Amino acid sequence: MKTLYSIFIILMATLTVFCGPSTGGDDGLAILAALEDGGGGCIKAPGDTTTTGSGTLTTIVNATASGCWVYIDLKAGGVETTKSGTWDLRFKRFVIGTNSGTSGSGDGGSCFNPSDTNLASVTGSDCTLEIDKLMSQTGGGGFGTATENASPALWDWYDYDGTTHILSPKARGYLIQGSDGVSHFGLEVLDYYDGASTSGFPSFKWKVVP
Repeated sequence: MKTLYSIFIILMATLTVFCGPSTGGDDGLAILAALEDGGGGCIKAPGDTTTTGSGTLTTIVNATASGCWVYIDLKAGGVETTKSGTWDLRFKRFVIGTNSGTSGSGDGGSCFNPSDTNLASVTGSDCTLEIDKLMSQTGGGGFGTATENASPALWDWYDYDGTTHILSPKARGYLIQGSDGVSHFGLEVLDYYDGASTSGFPSFKWKVVP
């Protein structure tokens, strides 16, 4: 069954390439993302990332698929892209990575200054940037047991309630360096749930910083 599924995915991707763009362009993006992340049935639902606002923007990501990374290009205004794109942040459920170190080949990074308790306080020289590395946690918290290539600064962005099992963002403003090594953004995580209280929908507000 897995073999047949893999053949189907490859066939669909081939048709997308050789038959021109489909009327639903997001479908091609979803298939490409699945292939880049190794297949395994990981097809990200298209058209789920939304970015609104001007100056200070708000982005909501559908990261509900536990096996899928969702790639976001802040430099392009917070649009969803693929692993081969010029992405700056990636999301898998509550795990967040930057295009740097063990997560990607870009010149990104992230950090936070404990005195930065919100987005408004973040500047481009607040803290020393860190690149992504293999992060691990055993027991407790929302992760339970997890090992992921991720941002050290954003690894523990939340507080976990052991009774309700709810993740709540810590009062922090983060500095994000784009994949180009030049762009910088301030970021504050807002929530991990959508309007129906469904988990896997991280939202954050952000802005370009000098």
